[in-house]
Amino acid sequence: MATAIIDRGLNLSQPDEMDSSEYQEFKDFYTRTKGYALPAFEFWAEHRFDVLKRYRLQARMTPTERGLQMPLANTLAFLHYYSIVGYDDGILYEVKNGQAVGATKAQVLETIAVAFLHAGPRGMRYVASSSQEYMRTYEDPEPGPWPEHWDVDPEAFRSGMDFSNPEMQDGELELLEQWYERVSGEVPRHVRFLGKHRPHVLKAHRHRFEYAIKDGMPKQMMPYLQLHWNVIRGFRDGIREAALMGRGFGMTSEQLTDAIVWGMLYGGPAAVSIADEACGDVLDG
Repeated sequence: MATAIIDRGLNLSQPDEMDSSEYQEFKDFYTRTKGYALPAFEFWAEHRFDVLKRYRLQARMTPTERGLQMPLANTLAFLHYYSIVGYDDGILYEVKNGQAVGATKAQVLETIAVAFLHAGPRGMRYVASSSQEYMRTYEDPEPGPWPEHWDVDPEAFRSGMDFSNPEMQDGELELLEQWYERVSGEVPRHVRFLGKHRPHVLKAHRHRFEYAIKDGMPKQMMPYLQLHWNVIRGFRDGIREAALMGRGFGMTSEQLTDAIVWGMLYGGPAAVSIADEACGDVLDG
């Protein structure tokens, strides 16, 4: 007989059964670790608890055993996503969750800075309204674990462009292309398009990209966050660019796949089909 799968008090092996004490333990987990029970889960607990249990089973089965040992990466990936889409409950939830699994304030802020590359002021408005007060008194926990061989290396993002001058200077586009060739093995189309038509916009964006992560998170978190987000929204080119960067930074196929299948929780199975088209060769290689 298979061992029952217990997740935060819920017996996921029996999705069509739930007693009051079982769900109370589930609620207590969120109240204890996040400060409150999630409204989304409260809805299903009242009307169809089997939907909630089957959702939690998918979430529980998503990571590999090694993936379970990298809670920082997965928690910050969802903070990144919620910051982009402006999900205020989720933002504060994942800030607190990050703190619980060992994210420093610098790592939380770097995650949000990467999100700002896509979110714009709309996303940041909800970051501010949901978590600014909490961040003012954020106390760094005992640092959580990162996967072996992931390293903090802000210099890894440096293309050699001179950002003291906002205009693209002679030779700088070539420096950027060389960075992509060195790290990723190919130059994305947007680099050549903007380099030809709006080089100053390309340089301004690259300035933000190179300094979003400073000295808090491992460099591998940039492709992890970007891969997770692009799978959710089904952007083929973004998926490929992130996967290539991740491989260039020494991430394993298993780690890249973790980002993809976590993205499936919001993007659905079709998003994984797009990911396979975009970067299946990268993972196989």
